[in-house]
Parts: sequence; structure tokens; C-alpha cells
Amino acid sequence: MEKKLMQIGIMLMLLLSAALPVYAADSSYYNEEHRPAYHFTPEANWMNDPNGMVYYAGEYHLFYQYHPYGLQWGPMHWGHAVSKDLVRWEHLPVALSPDEKGTIFSGSAVVDWNNTSGFQTGEEKPLVAIYTQDREGVQAQSIAYSNDKGRTWTKYSGNPVIPNQGKKDFRDPKVFWHEETKKWVMVIAAGDRILIYTSSNLKEWTYASEFGQGHGSHEGVWECPDLFELSVDGNPNQKKWVLQVSVGNGAVSGGSGMQYFIGDFDGTAFKNENPPEQVLWTDYGKDFYAAVTWSDIPSSDGRRLWLGWMSNWQYANDVPTSPWRSAMTIPRELKLKALSDGYRVIQSPITELQSIRGTSRRWKNNIISSASSHLLPGQSGDAYEINAEFQVHAGSAAEFGFKVRKGGNQYTKIGYHKNSALLFVDRSRSGNVSFNPSFNTGKHAAPLRPVNGKVKMRIFVDRSSVEVFGNDGRQVITDIIFPDQSSKGLEVYASNGFVKLNSMTIHPLKKIWGQSPFTSNLSGWTTVNGVWADTIDGKQGRSDGDSFILSSSSGSDFTYESDITVKDGNGRGAGALVFRADQEVKNGYLANVDAKNDVVKFFKFENGMAAVIAEHKTPIDVNQTYHLKTVASGTNFKIYLDDRLVIDVDDSAFANGTFGLNVWDATAAFQNVYVNQ
Repeated sequence: MEKKLMQIGIMLMLLLSAALPVYAADSSYYNEEHRPAYHFTPEANWMNDPNGMVYYAGEYHLFYQYHPYGLQWGPMHWGHAVSKDLVRWEHLPVALSPDEKGTIFSGSAVVDWNNTSGFQTGEEKPLVAIYTQDREGVQAQSIAYSNDKGRTWTKYSGNPVIPNQGKKDFRDPKVFWHEETKKWVMVIAAGDRILIYTSSNLKEWTYASEFGQGHGSHEGVWECPDLFELSVDGNPNQKKWVLQVSVGNGAVSGGSGMQYFIGDFDGTAFKNENPPEQVLWTDYGKDFYAAVTWSDIPSSDGRRLWLGWMSNWQYANDVPTSPWRSAMTIPRELKLKALSDGYRVIQSPITELQSIRGTSRRWKNNIISSASSHLLPGQSGDAYEINAEFQVHAGSAAEFGFKVRKGGNQYTKIGYHKNSALLFVDRSRSGNVSFNPSFNTGKHAAPLRPVNGKVKMRIFVDRSSVEVFGNDGRQVITDIIFPDQSSKGLEVYASNGFVKLNSMTIHPLKKIWGQSPFTSNLSGWTTVNGVWADTIDGKQGRSDGDSFILSSSSGSDFTYESDITVKDGNGRGAGALVFRADQEVKNGYLANVDAKNDVVKFFKFENGMAAVIAEHKTPIDVNQTYHLKTVASGTNFKIYLDDRLVIDVDDSAFANGTFGLNVWDATAAFQNVYVNQ
């Protein structure tokens, strides 16, 4: 019998020996180490909670907590992206920025179909955003509106619409229209409670009720609530209300996570129908937080859709990625199912993800044995989906599953413990696990019993994450990982016995990001220092001092020009064109626009020491785009600001060298960077 099992195992190994297709990127855009291929990430800088998720005019809007000037949590803005299919995203400019009332914390957005707010000015229905503003630790609720499909936003002059209620933590409003009472309903987190308010016009709010005392987990602050109705097993005549709540600490796998309650809502108060002490966890991994659902999904669609922030507050500021930090999960559909132990929320990946599948491969009725290796030679990939069904019986292996992103001593184990009936993810050998002591904390496991003797695993693997859906989404485990780029192997394994693999399908998943939005006739860009990224504003650099990036092109006489925008960050420094430089920019020329000192400056580095050659005083404003042009001919340099000659000077220090860009003490973006020689 053992010999036969080994033969079957070898046959399976041969079947799987063909490599997964590798989809070449169109450019270096979104190809940094650990950059997800098909999950949403910002082009650059810090991101956390999803916000303002609303559907209107054929577009899904995703706003998000965003710090445009750093890789760690900082002054919060609302970043913005839209999608027509929830898979491929288009980046848009920052939607909401801090003002005198405070920074922009989490919140929601709705379509005001009946113009209850009175904000509508044209044919488009107004989108209304409801968000928390934090000023020196005092939190209040404000609103803003858009009449152009979310492209521009006007903050309401009567903000805040709900002043602080004397509470330290008072944030994250989620608003929806309650048809039965013909009112807007807001659920908002306050400490470890949920407060409910109602309104007829989104401007004036009345306190209605409170929920939370003695219910669920209270080991951390409550955040980002969401309240919605779901049909039980798809029956429109049987519905229950679900209240989802994020918990800042003490979640099932440690740190931040999410819990939910099931019950009834009458328009003013939520009633939990489960035992108060019962905790229902939404996800058993370490990295699923702040998920909220999209508003205004058309009734013709009928789905309840959401995604979450894929990180954990224990280590989110330290994850080893650059020039961005944090990703969102894949979008998921929520359903409510009646199980033997009660009603439970189940999650399923959206069907739209099938649109990025490559050529799939399928297997049926194979035996996986602990007596032979099931490493799949040549099987290579870092972005794919696995659908597998295992047959479990009394004699089955004690443990079985997959080792993904395998290479050298690295792998992430996704498996099932038969005796303890646990689905688990073990990332202890997944790659870089030492950047924060809270990251490598062992297995993350979810209780999962076989259904009709079968255990199903649907696994989404990306360059820095795994999302595991057990038994059609009855349990979910979400974990981020940071393997080496070369760790792309895949293994099917069994421990202490054998298990039958009824079926398995592997779908390669394509990269969703296309060409870089940066335009230039220079190429071969290489970062010298600082943080650089291609963004919708162009090539963006950020540094607390000098930051350089160089192209592969060099020249002597030329016209070199660019549109330059110095961003409104803490530094408010300068952006510069670099030319006739060496490879470390210890020597070379720079022409800059300096928003800190209101000057256009022409200077040089000689052996690393800066010397000003000439300068022209003129106002340089942050967030305003300037066109800077240098014409070099022999020893003469003419520098133009917005086509106006501002510097005309001679210098003979350098006759030839490389073209590049520089940022000093700022965040700055360069677009339309061109050289003519």
C-alpha cells in the first residue's frame, strides 16, 4: 500500500511540475519588493482604514486614511481611488485634507438620492461624506459634499455637525438610510460602546441609543462600526441585522481585529440576540481590521460588499515596505448563514476577481502522503489562487495543507489540524519576521469542522499576503507575509499519514497595475537615497534632507525641463533638476524651486559641498505647480521659471554628467520631465 501511495505521489508531483505562468509587468510601476500584484495599495506613503466607500454612476469609490508625507501614521487625509469592477483601480487626488477644525479621521459616504441635505446644485446627486475630525485629541463629526461624482469636495460651513460629547474616543461614523423610518442612521464608536444617532438631512443629528456594555470583547477601544441587514441563507423573507465592530486590542490572534453581533434594529436601537459574553470573530488572522461595507450598491446587484485594512496596530508602522505602507484585502461578499451553533457571517471573494485569472490547472483524486515529498518542481508563482477540497476521515493524516511562497528555509504553512478541527496559518518561517516582536507570534487558527467529511480551502496568495477561506467562507484567516522575492515554490503536504485531495485548481492571478503615470523621455531611473515613487502627480521624492534619483542618461549641452510641485508637508522645502552629475551626486549642478526660502536657486555640489552660483527671489507656494527649465550651453546656464528667464550665469566646474532629480526637506513631484540635446 505504501509503495502505491508513493507512486501516486510521484505522479501528482509530475503533473504539477509545469511552472505557473509569470506575467511580465508593463513597467517598474508597482514592482517594488513585497508590492502586492492584485491588492489595493497607495502609490506611495502610509495608508490605513478604508473610508467613504460608496457606489455611484458605475464607480466604486474607495477613500482611505492617508498620510501623504510619510511611511508612518501621521496627519490624516482621505486618499481616493475609484474602480468600475472592484479589481482594477484608478488613483485620484487626495479628497479631504486637514483644516482648522482638525485632521480627517475615518468615516463613510452616501448618495443623497432625495437631496435631503440640500447640497445638490446640478443634475448629479450629491455624495455626502461623514467623517471624524481630530483636533489635538478632541474628536467631532463633520461632513463634506460633492456634486461632480466625488472628484471635488466642499466642506460644510456648519461643521462640526456633532460636536465632541466629552469623550476621548468619539469617531468613525458609518451612515445609512433607514427606509422604514425615513431617516439617516449613524453608528459611531465611543470608547468601547456604539452610539446611534438619527437625522433627516445629514446636518442635524439626534442621539437615539447606545449599545455595547457587557457585550462582546472590551479589551481594546472600539472603532469603525458598521450596521447592515442580511438575508438568512438568501431568504428575503428572513433577515437579521449585523453590527460589525473593530477592536483595537485583544483580538483572537492578538492586537487589533474585528468582532460582530447579530440581532435586530428598529431604526433607533440595536438588540443583540446572542449571549452578551459571546464573542464572534470576523477573521482569525492578525491582519484584518476596520472593514466597512460599500453604500448604495444597486438593488439589481444586491450584494453586501466590503474590504478591510490588511495590517495590525501592533506592528503596522514597522512593516518592511517602501515607498508605500499597507494594503487592503481583496473585496469580499458578506452573507448570513444558519448553522448548528447559530447565525454566522460568511465571507466570499468577489466573483470579479475571476477576470484576472491566467491559464488554470486542475487535478482530481490524488493521495497526499507523509511518506513522499510533494514539493512541486518548477512550480513558481507569487500571485495565485488555490481552490482545494480534502477528504477527511478517521484514518486521515493528522495535519495537511500547503506550504506557499516556499524557497530555501522559507514558507508559509496553510493547513488543517484534523484532531483539533482547526484551520490555521503559520507564518513563523515566512521570511522577514523579525521587524517587530509582535509579528512572529505562532499559528493563527480558526475552528472549522469538516462538512460531509470534506475540508475546503480557498487561498489567495499575493507577494505579501495570504487570505484563507475555509469551507466556503465559514472561517477566514488573513495574514501579511514578507518572503524573499525568490521564494515562489508551492508544496502540498501531509503529516503522520495520508489524505485524499479530492480536487485542486490553481489560478495564476495577473498584476492589476498598468503603465506608470510618470511622463519623461529619460529612463533607467535609480534611487541614490530617499524615498521615490511613480504617482499620478509624477515621480515623487521625499526626504528630511537631500534625496536624489538619477536616470541612465547623461549630456553636456541641453534643455532640461519639468513641472515641479512642492507638497504641503512638514518640510516645505525644495524640488530640483540635477544635471552634469556623477553617480553619487557628490559633484554636479542643481536648479531648484525652494518653497521654504521663496527662491529659484542654481547651485553645485563639489566633493559633496554645496555652493550657490546664483539665485532669484520669488514667491514659491506649496501645492502649486511650476515649470522649471535649464538651458545649458558650454559654461553658460539659463534658468527659466514658467518660461520667464530668472537666472543667466556662467560656471565651468562640470562639462558633462548625468540627469536626475532632487528633493530637499520636502515631498515634491516631478511631471513631464524632458531633455532635448
